Order: sequence, then structure tokens, then C-alpha cells
Amino acid sequence: MKQVAYDEVYLDVMMQKTRYLFQLIARNIETPFRGISDYMTSSYRKYMDMGNPLYLNKTPKQILGSIGLPNRTDLDISEQYDEMILAWMADVYTYLQWKYNLSSEKMVEKVKPEELYRMFSPLHETSLANAVDKVKEIYEL
Repeated sequence: MKQVAYDEVYLDVMMQKTRYLFQLIARNIETPFRGISDYMTSSYRKYMDMGNPLYLNKTPKQILGSIGLPNRTDLDISEQYDEMILAWMADVYTYLQWKYNLSSEKMVEKVKPEELYRMFSPLHETSLANAVDKVKEIYEL
């Protein structure tokens, strides 16, 4: 197994932050899968992948501003997208990137957000580690 992307001390915070970030993206833009892809392929995310503490410690609101996405926190829950699934997707992408030290950009090119969204059932019924391993295997990451 490759070395993890960054110190494990950041992993839980990164997962929480990414969950909220994906929910904010869904609330702020009409095409959240495009917003998630834009985030995952941004130069900002590249620094996070490298484990740069300056970037790992930013809040979701700061991240949205840094990548040029709208940032209104007063908007209601997305009626079009299930935010529980978006939170699960955030966990999968974050853990997959961390565990295997993968480039978020290459990862999201192979595992498109809309495809991962559809994979929620049945993968959410297994452990996160098992779901991540299955995604890695299916998409040959």
C-alpha cells in the first residue's frame, strides 16, 4: 500500500469539511456535480492533496471563495439532491484520496460525481473502507 496523502490527524476534519462543502455546493449552484468536479480539479485541492496545512485548515466557506463558487449559507437544503448521499460521496472521495494518496483531479475524472452518486446504494451499506476499496477496484485507480 502506498503512503497516505497526509497525516491521519487531518482525516476526520477533512471528511467533515468536505461533507459541508458538498452540501453548500448543492445549495448554491444548479449543477452540483459540476461544482464538485470543479473543486476536485482546482489548484486549491491540489495543495490539499499534498497535505499542505495552510490549505487543509481552511473552512468550507473559505474554500468556496477561493475557487470562485457562490457562497450563500442562508439557502435551504437542496430539494434536487439528497444531501446524505452528497455527504457519503464526500467521505468516499476524501478517504479514497487520503488512503491511496491519489490525485483528486485524476480520481474525479475516473469516478465522476454523478456516477458515485448513483453508487450510493448498495455501497453505503458497507463500511467506508470497504466501499473505497470497491470503488478503487471498479475504476482501476
